[in-house]
Amino acid sequence: MGARRIARLARVVEGTYVSAMPNPDPQSPPTTVLVVDDEDGIRQALDRFLTRLGYRVLQAASGAEALDRQAAEQPHVMLSDIRMPNMTGVELVPKALAADSDLAIIMLTAIDEPRTAIECLKLGAYDYLIKPVDLDELEMSLQSGLRQRQLEIDRRELEQWLAREVAVRTRDLEERTTVVEDVALAALAAAGDWPGASDAVEKLAKELGTSPEDVMREIRKRRGAAG
Repeated sequence: MGARRIARLARVVEGTYVSAMPNPDPQSPPTTVLVVDDEDGIRQALDRFLTRLGYRVLQAASGAEALDRQAAEQPHVMLSDIRMPNMTGVELVPKALAADSDLAIIMLTAIDEPRTAIECLKLGAYDYLIKPVDLDELEMSLQSGLRQRQLEIDRRELEQWLAREVAVRTRDLEERTTVVEDVALAALAAAGDWPGASDAVEKLAKELGTSPEDVMREIRKRRGAAG
C-alpha cells in the first residue's frame, strides 16, 4: 500500500475530509503555513499557490531555519521536505512538535517510501505527500490537518474546563458535607441520651466512614464544650 494511500485512509477513518476555507472569519488573522525545503524553486511555487488560497506563507531553507521561524512566528501548519542536508524532515518532526504539539505537519518527498511515511506518521506528522504534489490533494490535506488541529485544541480546552468544574463542584460538595456532618454531630450532642441514639450514631459513623466509637468521642467532646 502506497504512503499516500496510508495517510488518506487514516484521514477517512478520522472523518476529517471536509471542505473549509483557511480563514472563514475575515476578521481573524490569516492561517500561517511554514514551507520548509532546501530547493528555492519549490518553496517559491508553494508560496504562490498557498498565498492564492489565502494563507500567510513563511519559508525556511533548512530544518534549523524552520525551528527558528517556528519559534518567532508560531505557524499553524508546516510543509516539510524529507531529504534535506544537516537535518532531515524526519529529524525535524519531533523537534517541531516539541516546540508546539498543535502544529500540523505535512511531509513532502520525491520518493514514495512507505517505511519513511510510516515513521513520519508515528512521530506525529499529519500527512505525507509525494512530489510533484497534486495541488488539489495538498489543499485537501491542509484543510483536514487544520481541522484535526482545531479538534485537538478544542478537546484539550474542554478537558481543562471539565477538570476545573469538577474541582469546583468537589470543593462545594466537601464544604456542604462538612456542614451536614457538623449539624448531625451537634444535634446528637444536644439530644442527650434517648432510645434511638445508638442507632443514629451507627448510621452517622457509617456515612462518615468512621467507627461509632469515634463518633461518640466527638459527641462527648461537644457536650463537654457546651457544658
